[in-house]
Amino acid sequence: MTNDSVSKMCDLWQQSSNESRRFNQDDLRRGMSKFERTIRLRNLREYAAAGLVTAVFAYYGWVFPTLLLRLGCVLLILGTAYVAHQLHRKASARPAPVEMGLRNCVEFQRSELERQRDALRAVWSWYLLPLLPGMGLFLLGLFQFTKSVTEAADRPFHTGAAVVAFIVVAGCIAIVFVAIWLLNRRGANELQKRIDDLNRLTQDAV
Repeated sequence: MTNDSVSKMCDLWQQSSNESRRFNQDDLRRGMSKFERTIRLRNLREYAAAGLVTAVFAYYGWVFPTLLLRLGCVLLILGTAYVAHQLHRKASARPAPVEMGLRNCVEFQRSELERQRDALRAVWSWYLLPLLPGMGLFLLGLFQFTKSVTEAADRPFHTGAAVVAFIVVAGCIAIVFVAIWLLNRRGANELQKRIDDLNRLTQDAV
């Protein structure tokens, strides 16, 4: 999940929290509706990205002739499907019930913040980790395929250079994964601040 989406989510909840200082139910509902739309748009982008990844690696699995590459493509497609399913299960948008009092509005607002926070905190386990086996196997298959093509063309295969290139690509992927994890962890911390603000507001109102 992108940091831009997380920032928008936090901004909307900040607006909602500021408005809730007056504890106006209509303002709370408007803030929740904006938040719901932001989550839906974010998830639609994630589903579109998952569809693109699936199409690309389905094509690769069809084109590449080696078993290892095809198996890597299959695992990546399965991992992407799992990620999309978990995104829907853990971080989908939940519309607020129509008939709901002020106290229930606040409780619903808090529960949605906590649910999105928990999803961001666990992003490594359900968003990143499922993609690692397929990615690793695909890279190994690509290494094997490059070697076989080079040898079939009766050209020397420089194992050392190939290993270095493999490590560089793997390192770049690792950096991207760690960056995604850190950005989502920061987003979770921002949502926790909004939860703390909301808790203070409700305590002050008692």
